Amino acid sequence: MRFGLSFRTKFFILLGLGTLLYAFANVQRVAIPGAVFDQLQTRLGVPAPGITALGAAFMYVYAAAQLLVGGIVARYGGSRTIMAGCIIFCTGVILFACSDSLALLYLARGITGLGAGTFYLSLVHEVLRVFRKNTTIAVSFVVVIGYFGAVIANAPFTAAVNRWGLSGVLTFSAGAAVLVSLSVLLFGVSIPKPAVKKNSFKLQSYRDVLKIAHNRHLILFSGLNWGIYYVVQTVIGKKFLEDFGGFSETRAAWILSGMGAISAVSGFLFALASRLAGNRRRIFCRLPGIMCLMITASAAVCIALDWHTWFFAVLFCLLSMTASISSILIPLLKETNVPELVPYAVAAMNFCFYAAVAVFGNLAGLLMNLVPPKQVNGALIYSRTSYLAVFIFLALCALPVFFSSRRIVETMGQKNLQK
Repeated sequence: MRFGLSFRTKFFILLGLGTLLYAFANVQRVAIPGAVFDQLQTRLGVPAPGITALGAAFMYVYAAAQLLVGGIVARYGGSRTIMAGCIIFCTGVILFACSDSLALLYLARGITGLGAGTFYLSLVHEVLRVFRKNTTIAVSFVVVIGYFGAVIANAPFTAAVNRWGLSGVLTFSAGAAVLVSLSVLLFGVSIPKPAVKKNSFKLQSYRDVLKIAHNRHLILFSGLNWGIYYVVQTVIGKKFLEDFGGFSETRAAWILSGMGAISAVSGFLFALASRLAGNRRRIFCRLPGIMCLMITASAAVCIALDWHTWFFAVLFCLLSMTASISSILIPLLKETNVPELVPYAVAAMNFCFYAAVAVFGNLAGLLMNLVPPKQVNGALIYSRTSYLAVFIFLALCALPVFFSSRRIVETMGQKNLQK
């Protein structure tokens, strides 16, 4: 007698494997360069813009991939897209682990970003396709598990690098990603897949998305809000806490890991609170709009007053609380757009997320180099003036976050199509 797995069981297994890959992608985009900024700078011998460009190379490709993947997922489905993406992702992480050339490292980061860019939208598409109800909670579970990759990418990753070396940890990470990807490929071929939708990929759909004023406000608000948080977590946060805040490397790494954990858990709690509040969405957008501006402005003031204080850790953790609200934003897009535009609206929003991170990362590197750094024990230490310029810039970017958050409409979980 054969005991086959039901489609639902197979779907959940594949969803779990895909979410694990999404966690691996978060390790890659958070750990490089933020968690190992000094190690990379010592190894490669390049200034801050060259190191932050390793993060930007990933983010630019990852962001651009969202626009392409949105249409590919709409046509071929999430499971097919994840299977193709994991092959590209593994190629990138293996190349990065094996390369010493700066040019090859940039190329590897771009390839990794392209593969990683397929995971999130594919998972969201599958969740929205299968879960007709409770989409907010279902999306939040995927986000929570995936975001715990950001927890691993800081303190545990830093501790592993200090013990086994950067090359050893990168090689191990690549091997683990390959094993999970092989599981996805071997299991994915047995999953029934929806029929390919011909002529479903329409570039003009992005134009239709942006014609809707509410989409523009929501995408601008969420993209810049996420970009500010993520450039702190993945690029400059740990380095800033060490250089200016006076934190040890270990303590700074744990604070950044705490940011990842808070972001993951708060995303789920926001989804739960939204459901308990009658599926209200707007308040959970306005709160991040206010907090993003207050936190970045407060950090700039502390730096201007030359306060080397533990309060920066508090500010960074508060910033984490209101950054991960995809479990609110995706249902909101679903409720304010016709079904045909939803995949494109989600893709456009995700593009803005990571385009903002890439641009902010590049500019942060340039601003850090305003004043030549000092070399202390082999590491380059950046000045108060440099970090002040970075946080004033982030505070200015928080202004449109605040104003755009005020333009978000309420849906109460019901269709409220916008024009």
